[in-house]
Amino acid sequence: MVPLRLAERLKATGYDDKIEPVQDLGGRTIVRVNDTEVVVSSATQKPNRSLWVAWMYIFDWYPSHYSKEEKHLVKKLDRVLLTLCCLCFYIKWLDQNALNSAYWSGMREELEIKGNEYSLFGTFYNIGYMVFEIPSMMIISRPQFARYYVPTMETLWSILTFTQSTLNSVSQIYGTRFLLGFLETPAATGSIYLLTSWYRSDEVFKRAGVWYVSSNMGAMFSGYLQAAVHVGLNGTHGMSGWRWLFIIDGCISISIAIAGFFLYPGLPTTQPRVWWLTEEERILAVARMQSQGTKQSSKIGKRMLKRVFTHWHFYVAVLTYVFFQCTSYVGGQMQAWLKKEADMNGTYTIEEINLIPTGVQGLAIVSGILITSLVMIYPMWIIFSCVTSVLLFSNVCLRIWNIPLGLHFTCYYLLGLTSCMTPILFPWIQMIMKDDNEARSFTTGAMMTIGWAFFSFYPITVFPILEAPRWSKGYTVNIVFIICYWTIFMIGQYLWRREEQTKKFDINQHGNSDADEFVKPEAIEVEIDDEKMKKETKA
Repeated sequence: MVPLRLAERLKATGYDDKIEPVQDLGGRTIVRVNDTEVVVSSATQKPNRSLWVAWMYIFDWYPSHYSKEEKHLVKKLDRVLLTLCCLCFYIKWLDQNALNSAYWSGMREELEIKGNEYSLFGTFYNIGYMVFEIPSMMIISRPQFARYYVPTMETLWSILTFTQSTLNSVSQIYGTRFLLGFLETPAATGSIYLLTSWYRSDEVFKRAGVWYVSSNMGAMFSGYLQAAVHVGLNGTHGMSGWRWLFIIDGCISISIAIAGFFLYPGLPTTQPRVWWLTEEERILAVARMQSQGTKQSSKIGKRMLKRVFTHWHFYVAVLTYVFFQCTSYVGGQMQAWLKKEADMNGTYTIEEINLIPTGVQGLAIVSGILITSLVMIYPMWIIFSCVTSVLLFSNVCLRIWNIPLGLHFTCYYLLGLTSCMTPILFPWIQMIMKDDNEARSFTTGAMMTIGWAFFSFYPITVFPILEAPRWSKGYTVNIVFIICYWTIFMIGQYLWRREEQTKKFDINQHGNSDADEFVKPEAIEVEIDDEKMKKETKA
């Protein structure tokens, strides 16, 4: 049995575009797509870097070994696709944190919200989110729907954001939170799926970092916006400041959603192509992804489910994310501590309660960009372990609780490092499952679904608002969960490296029974010599 060459691997990926033999000329990878010869310069060997200066890679977004055409394409993707994904995630978190800001800025008193009703707001949101997450990922993986699906959902949740300014009861809040969770499903995993469909694996981590910190910017801006609204609009036209916050959020969201209808490119194989890409650039995008073995969408059915549940990737991905997702809750609860201090000692004003926690988001923005960029320079497990250690330290200190005031602030701010974890985990899963498009779509959807399913009751049972802000039980559980997700991630790293070495599931090896799970069962074309091509039909 002879391993398939690169050209043969490309044919097995299932793209509709016509792929012809690959030539290596002078170290260049050349792919002929639809009779157009494409140079994939990003597939060539990168210049060697000393470990002592490799950190400078965080500033190198367009490496010198890229061709002029490929640099131009990547710059276009950064200007349009990355910006759109960032704005989508930004408005998701702006809208989501608006409720948190509103609660601590007068909503609780005006609507007479009591007990754990506040915790249930998140529960209903999470239920809506997890109900539609997997179907949402399956829809966005279809080239014919990918282009308009996200902006359509953005438009609907923007309209719903406006309606939150009219809420008058807890039951109404429950209903709108459920619908918002339902409509916001493509904002997170959908965005990361689109990014990993256009960017190569050695490009996507730093972009994912930039994308993810947009959520921190949304949370930060929500605090600033609520503080400004409370001062400038509270009482205007007989409406409370927190109601005006939802109106302003809706105006921001709807403008971004409308722009998405004209700018979202869908997937590289989406036809007709978006107006800001030329056909040559689209072909180059297809060749770039095929040269690294990323598979195109195919039919969804029982074979896909079998591939998902009989391989380790699904279980490692879901368990790691579930444990991480649960521990991230406390990172957004600094306001509860400040509010408690204000109620007991009159230490902080409403404006300060909204502004001080923005420091958490500020650190999250800086660390999210810098640390994710380092993942492609230094071993991923080292970066992941360092961040995990800091988060573990913060939770241990908050569990002790009776610590100096300065350390208390430091621990809450260090929890902003959670922003590094998602843009590491999701691209990592996309990378280790790149040869099975449907399986990775299902898996990332399941990560969010199961993660949010646990997260829907985790705050109520482990971090009940009545015990805020000194959650002794909650911080203890967090410490255990942090150790769990670090351990599972390290096991996943080991299995992935072993898989890479043995090529157990690699579709390059013709006749491998596991590899057959990842290619179309009907037929694949393989190159048997330098001159002729032959079609082999599988038994």
